[in-house]
Amino acid sequence: MNLNEEQLSMVEEMAGLFFPPEMIAINLELDEDDTARFIINVQINTTSMPIVAAYYKGRLQSEIELRKSIKQSANNGSSPSQQMMLNFKRESTR
Repeated sequence: MNLNEEQLSMVEEMAGLFFPPEMIAINLELDEDDTARFIINVQINTTSMPIVAAYYKGRLQSEIELRKSIKQSANNGSSPSQQMMLNFKRESTR
């Protein structure tokens, strides 16, 4: 599967909006074999395929932005955001 930079950017963008791999594959009009390889590689957390690396990059970038927003809200006194930050901390020390 050879995707161009525009397609990989689309994968990043869609993953950053938390679309599942199946929907991304449909949007890219991948055939059944490429779709299966993409989904399996996402499930086993391998980034050897550029499409999977783009998928995780998009998800992580959005997760970073989301956590920054939650942190800012927590710093401003939001009790639910403070609780979320504590949960992030607990999960990160496992």
